[in-house]
Amino acid sequence: MTTKYILELCDTSGEHKPIVRLESQTPFMAVNIGDRFDDVGWERLDDVGILYSIEKPKRYTVHSIKHLVFPNSGGLAVKYCLNLEPYSGPSSPVWGND
Repeated sequence: MTTKYILELCDTSGEHKPIVRLESQTPFMAVNIGDRFDDVGWERLDDVGILYSIEKPKRYTVHSIKHLVFPNSGGLAVKYCLNLEPYSGPSSPVWGND
């Protein structure tokens, strides 16, 4: 039996639908509500392409998280859905102006 990990990111300021979907054969890092989660070059869904970069990121914080576990062909799918809110507050001096 195999496990597929899926990370879906939703921008709550727009249509509140997934803007990015990432898949992995290994678990994603732990994420908590309130964490910063910045778009530094994600390939967006709906054929929008890449909108941001490390030099010009779109900054978010995690508003809420939904976890789903369900059977799929040959094993399980573990899906993490992160609801992201745009963030424009101060940046940590450790990260510079990121």
